[in-house]
This record gives sequence, structure tokens and C-alpha cells, in this order.
Amino acid sequence: MNTGWPEALVIAIIVIGGVALISTWVASRAGVASEKAKGTNAEQYGKLVADYEDLTRETREVQAAMQADLAGLREKVGSIERMMREVG
Repeated sequence: MNTGWPEALVIAIIVIGGVALISTWVASRAGVASEKAKGTNAEQYGKLVADYEDLTRETREVQAAMQADLAGLREKVGSIERMMREVG
């Protein structure tokens, strides 16, 4: 059976249309999966940022408390040194 150019053209159009339809469907499913992954990553990133901000705040509070403790210790050492000079 020989096919002429009109039949070959119709078959080619059907094959190209089928490939285009399948590739569009696959691309849309991949896009949906990609957007879902982006949403999950953005949520995880937001949690990480919040944890980092909490850690930063806690570190600053600890540093401030340590500075106050060191200032108190310096005063105590200074008064002990004065007492030692007075006695010795």
C-alpha cells in the first residue's frame, strides 16, 4: 500500500500533535511538582530563618549577662586588691 503526500501529511500532523500534547502534559505535571517543592523549601527556609533569629537573640542576651557578671567580678577583684594593699 502506497500512501501519497496528503495521507503522509495527515499522519505527520497527528504524530506531531500527539507528541506536543504529551510533552505539554508532562511539562505541566513537572511544573506543579516544582511549585510544590518550592513551597516546601520556602517553608523550611522560613523556619530556619526564625530559628537563626531566636539563636541570635539568645546569644545577645547571654553576652549582655556575661558582661554584667564580668563587671561585677571586676568590682569584687578591685575591692579585694584594695583590701590586700591596705593590709599588706
